[in-house]
Formats: sequence, structure tokens, C-alpha cells
Amino acid sequence: MLERTAHQTSEPATPARPTTTRRRVLQGGAAGAASLALAPTLMSTASAAARIQTGNGRLVVVYLRGGADHLSMVVPYTDPNYYAARPTIAVDAAEVLPLDAQFGFHPVMTGLHALYGANRLAVVVGAGNPTGDRSHFVAQDLSEYATAQLQDASTGWLGRYLNDTTGSSIFRALTVDNNVSLSLRGFPALGIASLANFGIGGLTGFNAGYDGALAATYYGSEPIESTGTAALNAAAAVSNVPSTIVDPGLQPFADAAALLDANLGIEVMTINLGGWDTHEGMGVTATGQMRNLLEGLDSYLAGFQADLDGRGLTDVTTVVVTEFGRRVAENGSGGTDHGWASAMLVMGGAANGGVYGTLPALTPAAIGARGDVPVSVDFRHVLGYLAGTVLGHPTPGALFPNFTYSPLGVVS
Repeated sequence: MLERTAHQTSEPATPARPTTTRRRVLQGGAAGAASLALAPTLMSTASAAARIQTGNGRLVVVYLRGGADHLSMVVPYTDPNYYAARPTIAVDAAEVLPLDAQFGFHPVMTGLHALYGANRLAVVVGAGNPTGDRSHFVAQDLSEYATAQLQDASTGWLGRYLNDTTGSSIFRALTVDNNVSLSLRGFPALGIASLANFGIGGLTGFNAGYDGALAATYYGSEPIESTGTAALNAAAAVSNVPSTIVDPGLQPFADAAALLDANLGIEVMTINLGGWDTHEGMGVTATGQMRNLLEGLDSYLAGFQADLDGRGLTDVTTVVVTEFGRRVAENGSGGTDHGWASAMLVMGGAANGGVYGTLPALTPAAIGARGDVPVSVDFRHVLGYLAGTVLGHPTPGALFPNFTYSPLGVVS
């Protein structure tokens, strides 16, 4: 799958005093990445004094990288046009897990279907960027900037939220991955690949007591010294968070739940799930690539929610986003090509269960010459509502340049 999900944070100018040794030790592990990413916060603390206060909820954004197929995930099981367009890969109407009289989940999505039945999952059909792009690179950037055109903004939508709001914790924003998601661009967020490997030495595990020695060397007030101290503090705080080794696919969600439970001051978090570029071999409901993807997604999300529930974390809302959907018709390789609208999921204690948005009958006139699922809900309406209701931004429309925002009540 083609994707570009990370941004690189440039290193602060090196003052004369810091030694090469301490910088190399930091840069050898996750704490090094943290120290570089933290620099803007430590240099602009005073400018935050007049900013607004944040809300009481926390938001986790799960990005499905590659363009998840709407019509396999949320199936229009009463539309004969859908079945005519997909003679070998359509989900049989008798097998779907019904959501309402028009839509149902793929049969492997039992955990999410149970959450939907408990009014803890909102499903948004026909969601997307009306002026998006079929390139993975561009579409993912647009999704994370939350803009219609790349020139409309140079920061991620979550970065804009964070810069509009106050917060003292260095853990306000993080990605559970090696690289920070582009949606956090413009704000000094952390990237934590895993709890087991975050700290001095990172994946190498080479610390040998250097944390104390490093702390002693960062004694000044220069940016490199302040950020070094902050990085060491971050590593120390995360080292106290217990980690459980689980299935590799579930590990980011297990680590996310543990971090959210650790009272670190986290407000927003992003997680990436790749593999959704299904040009071939999507298969049928019993076997195939799409079954495997959706079975994994159901396991990860339902398991994550169960973990949050078990910890009593009722303030966490999760939204699932993808850069674009797939075309209505299957291709000659038993897959689907890049399309337009997909579906979004909003999960958690604050979710208002139900199906939101509309999808017309998938006739040739409705899907056009390219055969796209039409966009009926601009994805920014969903993100804006989450920013306002969950995170507490008083004017969420201000987060989306050149866009007229209207709230979509996917959460209460």
C-alpha cells in the first residue's frame, strides 16, 4: 500500500555547550524523538496564556490507511444495484448484521454490531471529502489537514485544535506509532511505537544507567537542554505505565488504553491501521482479504472499547477515518479501485448510536462515469462535532479553513 503518514520535526539549532555524546544517546531511542518533537512547546509556553480551556473528553482517531471499502464494511444490503455491480465479492443480504432497513455490517463485525445495539456506536455512511483526491498521498494529507485543498492549511486539524487550547502536559497529543500522524502537525506531539520500547535506548535497550548521567548534563536553559530534560521526564513517566504483550495487531490499542489510564494528561491520540488498499482478492464472506481486514478491525476496536470499559474510562471517544473509499463495481482482479465516499465510525460512551448520512440507490446515474459511492456527509462535519462536543472547542468551525461547518450529532 502506498502511504505517507509521518512528518519529520527538524532538530533545534545546536548550542555550543551540549556534547555530542548526550545527543547521540538520546537520539538512539524513543526519548530522542520525543525531545526533538517537544521543542516548540517549550519555546512558546508564554503564548498559550490567553487560549481557551479544553473540554472534559478525550479523542482517539484511528486511520485506516489505504482507502477502506464502504460497501464491504457497511453494506447496502437492500440495493440490487450493489449486487449487480459485485457479482463475486458482494456480502449476501442473508449474512449481514443489520443496522437498519438499508444497511448492515459485514458478518464478522460482531463486536461492533453489539456496540451498535447498545447505542454506543454511530455509523456515518457516504462520508468523505467532496473535493478530495484519488492519490493515497494527497488524500491522506487532505484527511489529516481536514481541508479540501492542500494549500488551505499547513497544519493538521488536531494540531490546530491543540494550538487553540491550553494544557500543561507534554503528553497532550501522541501517536501510538514510530512517527507522529500528520493530523498533529504544527503541534509538538509524541510518537510512542510501543510501551515496551519507549525510553532511553529505545529498541536497543542500551541505557546502562545513563538516564541519571544525562539528566545531570541538561543543566542549562538553552532549547536543546530544556527539550532534553522534557524528554527524560517523558521517558520516566511512560516507564511507569504497565504494558501487556498481546497480539501484534491489538498491541497499539492495548498500549493506548494503558496510556489513557495513566493520568498523563492525554487529550488526543492517533493510531494507524494499514492494508486497506484492496485492488485484488477481496474474497467472499467466508475467506479473503476483506474478511481478514474487517475481522481484525472488529477485534481491535471492540477489544479496545472493552479495555476502556474495564478501566472505567468513560470519557474516551474513538473515531475511525479513511482517506477515501472504493468504487462500486468490482474489478477484474476480484478487488475494487480507488473511489470516493467511505464510512466513518464513532465509538464510546459519548456516541449517539445510529446510522447517519444517506446513500442513494447505486444506479449508474447516481455513481457517475467513475462508479463512485457518492459523498453525502463531508467528514469535517463529524470531526468538528467531536472537536466541539468531546474536546470542548467553543468554535469548532474555526478549525476548518474555507469550510462552512454544521454539527452532526454523532455524540452527546
